Amino acid sequence: MVVRREPAPNPATGLEHVRIGVVSDGPGRDVAECLRREGVPYERADDLDAPDVLLLDLAGAEPRRAEALARSAASARAPVIAVIAPESLEGPDYAAKADDVIVAPWPLGELALRVRRRLARDSADEEPGVIRVEDLVINPNRYDVYLAGKPVLLTFKEYELLKLLASTPGRVYSREALLEQVWGYQYFGGTRTVDVHIRRLRSKIEDANHTFIDTVWNVGYRFRG
Repeated sequence: MVVRREPAPNPATGLEHVRIGVVSDGPGRDVAECLRREGVPYERADDLDAPDVLLLDLAGAEPRRAEALARSAASARAPVIAVIAPESLEGPDYAAKADDVIVAPWPLGELALRVRRRLARDSADEEPGVIRVEDLVINPNRYDVYLAGKPVLLTFKEYELLKLLASTPGRVYSREALLEQVWGYQYFGGTRTVDVHIRRLRSKIEDANHTFIDTVWNVGYRFRG
């Protein structure tokens, strides 16, 4: 597919200086039309030295080609946004390794929004004070938490607990110490509150592939070093 550079950048999208590469198989009419409608400039990925964002068009590809295209984009250093067709939602997830997924045809402005948020997230990861443990990212400047590139929604106390533990990996905190530092001296609740919040926090950031918080029996908790 030869992707022309069109149309002229639309300043309203906020993407006038963003280099978007497209990986596609076949005509990719839906994707091309959506990009044209948004006024987002783009080029074929292999025509770009270093795209800021890679758009992986899986919407019109047969399953075998979709798998091959996904593999070709897996090594990209740029964030990958996969485009899938509505009928692919219940099929094999060829976009599993993409940073984001969008269904074509998307509403006007949605791609620009996703690209801006993706780039802002990557930029935030480089800010001073950001805590990174494997693919868990905690940004104290923005009160954001991401796991494997996806936002994690935490309550304020859950966030404060996570930040405190992750700031000093390996250090064991007693329940009393956590209660004092997160809830404050004036809190009269019992240490059971800490256990409840730790359990909720674990349910949001841990799974079969991620374990971050250890229980130190009869003492308290620590973040894995």
